[in-house]
Amino acid sequence: MGDELTIDHVTQRVEPGVWRGLAVFVVRDVVAAALDEAVAGVARGLEILETVVLTRAQRSRLTPDAYALIVACDVTPPEGATGVRSVAQRVADVLDHTRRRLSPDGTPAPLVDVSSGPREALAFLAALGDPDLPTRLLPRVQALTAACAVPFPLVGMLGGDSPGFRSRVALVDHPVHGRSVCKIFRPGADVSFQRELRARTELADLPEVPELLEHGPNWLLTPFYADSGAHVVRPLPGGLAQLHPHVVRDLVRFVRDLHERGRYVLDLSPHNLVTDPDAGLKILDLEFVLDYPAPQPEWEACWSLHGVPQALRSVGDGLPNLVLTKGVGNSVFHPAVCGLRRTQLLAPGRRRETPRRVARQLAWSAALGVAGRVHPAFRP
Repeated sequence: MGDELTIDHVTQRVEPGVWRGLAVFVVRDVVAAALDEAVAGVARGLEILETVVLTRAQRSRLTPDAYALIVACDVTPPEGATGVRSVAQRVADVLDHTRRRLSPDGTPAPLVDVSSGPREALAFLAALGDPDLPTRLLPRVQALTAACAVPFPLVGMLGGDSPGFRSRVALVDHPVHGRSVCKIFRPGADVSFQRELRARTELADLPEVPELLEHGPNWLLTPFYADSGAHVVRPLPGGLAQLHPHVVRDLVRFVRDLHERGRYVLDLSPHNLVTDPDAGLKILDLEFVLDYPAPQPEWEACWSLHGVPQALRSVGDGLPNLVLTKGVGNSVFHPAVCGLRRTQLLAPGRRRETPRRVARQLAWSAALGVAGRVHPAFRP
């Protein structure tokens, strides 16, 4: 039967597939004191339904070294949708993140395990000896699924291999705007939704900000921008790319505009850029436009260019890890991508910089190709 479950005594004869996003994480005794951290790790990508600290009897039915269960749900895309990561892949991503979060050295130690699929997840719930638990959870699972339904006729899911921890992106057929892109945020990522909505409305005068056609309680509707790829010099490993210098300087001007408004941006990456033949360069992901804490640094120390200061580098929940690396604000400004040194980024373009920029980009491209991996500053 796979993941399409119809177990009458557990699901109360609900329709097949309602439990397909269910995952139960087992927290070991050895990290009992870090249960809150484990819950936060799981919450990065899944919706938390229940946390159960196990009794001795419940442990005996599961495993003796289990301390607690974290019952979670992946807000899945419409059944039959293609072009997105599977539930199993997304749950595995969350497990890896949670293990790294709990490990002192950041390696994914097996301090937490997870059910192999919804069938085993339901078996874990049955081992708790609370036959009414699935019945209590069912309305919440259904409500989560409804909250994240695509609000317009679906053409196809977008995003490819992106983990999609905070949102799903769909190509839709809108009755007024036609083919459009709808970004739908899950309930646990409301802070990200509010940040992007604010950025898209308050920064709408900047040419790189996509037009906001409509928005709902957890979704944003944007025109479908065709990507000519005109901003790209050549691809790099990890889905990144090297950029033309005029594009990089447009992005420098963009972050300076933000800086003058008391804001900085994280997660400016080549994979978040498109060049539409008519609309020009657009930045597709603006959920990490943030306000500076007081006092705001001078432009020369702009966090968008230099990164978050060492004293403040703590990876907050929901913030991208890749920007919290030494000396790198955003990957678009790294020499491997732009071919320019930081002092050159802040100065007008000069003809004599071209040979060095080209050579630097070629050297980085060759080095990354040989290494077979990306620079630590680019890692998600």
